[in-house]
Amino acid sequence: MNKKTLAIILIVIGLLITTFLARYNNEDTKQNTQVKNDNNILMGTNFENLDLPENYDIRQFEGITLNFIVENNLYANVILHESEEFQDITGINIKVKAVDFDTLVQKVNLDFIAKDGKYQLIYVDPYQTLNRFYNYLEVLNSYNTNPDYPHIIGYTDDFLEYQTRVISYFEEDTHLYTVPFDSTTMILYYRKDIFDAYKDRFIEEKGYDPTPGTKGFTWEKYIEVSKWIDENVPDEEIKYGSGHMAQKHNSIFCDFSNVLASYGGDYFFDENINTLGLKSFKNINVKDKEFLKALDVYKEILKAAAPESVEWNWTDSANAFRNGEIAMMPNWDENYTYMEDELHSKVAGKVGYSILPNGDERSANIFGGSGIGINKYASDIEKQASWLFITWATSKDMQLKVLEHPEGGSLPTRKSAYDINTETVDIQFEDNFIKHKSAVLDAWKPENLYLRPKISNFYDVEQVIISNLHDMIKFDLDSKEVSDKIYEELRQIRLQE
Repeated sequence: MNKKTLAIILIVIGLLITTFLARYNNEDTKQNTQVKNDNNILMGTNFENLDLPENYDIRQFEGITLNFIVENNLYANVILHESEEFQDITGINIKVKAVDFDTLVQKVNLDFIAKDGKYQLIYVDPYQTLNRFYNYLEVLNSYNTNPDYPHIIGYTDDFLEYQTRVISYFEEDTHLYTVPFDSTTMILYYRKDIFDAYKDRFIEEKGYDPTPGTKGFTWEKYIEVSKWIDENVPDEEIKYGSGHMAQKHNSIFCDFSNVLASYGGDYFFDENINTLGLKSFKNINVKDKEFLKALDVYKEILKAAAPESVEWNWTDSANAFRNGEIAMMPNWDENYTYMEDELHSKVAGKVGYSILPNGDERSANIFGGSGIGINKYASDIEKQASWLFITWATSKDMQLKVLEHPEGGSLPTRKSAYDINTETVDIQFEDNFIKHKSAVLDAWKPENLYLRPKISNFYDVEQVIISNLHDMIKFDLDSKEVSDKIYEELRQIRLQE
């Protein structure tokens, strides 16, 4: 055997040894990884009760980065805090981008239009995103039925039915586009200390109990109470009787819709338009007597409110209430912990909560919950990792974590989350759970809940309503003229389709 042949043999032997060692090390690493991924490590975490397949590798997506764009609200704040645990256990890098409502809509819409897939996880507003871009969202049915993927226990039966129809579907209840994430609903905030101090004097003068939430508390009485507080309670105690959100913004649409529905009115009466949704509307009802009545009452509500209300949105009115400037305001229930923050709120411990006042027909409290969806243009592995995040973020354990968190308070969308023995929960949890819970659950009753139209052209429709309502308040326009103008502009939208 010559030297050249011997060298070749030695090289081949060396390669075989290297390959063997590499394979051995790889198998050893796999065994070590499997030890690390033993689901016993999930005990005591928010993963503990997830329905994971047998031998599911919790770290199979290690190193992947997921971008989650979400509205800056209570749930998002808690997710920001808890995402560290998710990252530690899964190895997935979660980047939560929490932005204001207008920025959220703009960025999500641009990402979908460009088909970039920049945001793999998306906070999907049913009235701004699902209605327009449902075809840009991954259909989730197969994810929850795939035996190799985590399952959302009780999906969809464990979620409140009306919330699922609004948040998860579009047009028909076959394709699941999102999982219900939060349950934001408008309720009435009021200064309980002010009402307790002046209730007897008011009853003596007016002959009825002015406390919000009491039987027969109508929008007309709300106006009268607001004016009375302005005239009789010193400014050092409270500056204004009430505050609203009549800015040229989505806020005025929500604010007015509560009044409109309470008088038996709505914008359209097409079947399923307020639940599953439609691509467009047919029957415009803004010239009905109920709509005109609601316009007139809304004008009076704003005349009795803080003058700044004409330029306030929901954030502005919440700030004014928190600073002790107004005695009553309709606003989203998610502001609960913002008001009860003992370090920063001037009204902590002084707030009462109720459903909104009654119109001729009922109390109407607009629902504003949203879901989490997966971007259709994300990669397959990003979609699978996103599904794991969704099962974690919408789990019963996480929903209860949000409810009891000092920066939380958002009521769960899962029915099973309410199966709680209140005798065993700690004081912080009980306080958070009880103070505004009854008002929100009251608002969710079918007779008190309002679901707005969910249509693909809602942006154009909403702009018509927002602009005309704002001008009516700002310039004290005649309600009949406003109604006619809204009708004609909506009709033009329909004709141009």
